[in-house]
Amino acid sequence: MRVISRAHPGKQKLDLQSQSYTLSNAKTYLGRLLEKAMKGGPVYIVRGQHRFTLQHVPEIEPVPMRPPGYFAQCYTREEIDLDNCLGKASVVRAPEDLE
Repeated sequence: MRVISRAHPGKQKLDLQSQSYTLSNAKTYLGRLLEKAMKGGPVYIVRGQHRFTLQHVPEIEPVPMRPPGYFAQCYTREEIDLDNCLGKASVVRAPEDLE
């Protein structure tokens, strides 16, 4: 018995030179598109009339922990008291008739 391989006539390869890709192509070739976006290439995914951008987001450095007392000299006692008073007044409390 001989096996005949047929090329898929409807199946097309992804053109990485393009900038826009349909959602179904983007799902199939997501790994390749991620590599292209990481290298800075523009990648747009089209779904109907909407267009989305796929882009690499660089890692954000964590905010360093401040030692205790770091901001001690920034505010006066009056400013702290006012902020605390306004903070208490701005809280939205649940209605009393709820459980």
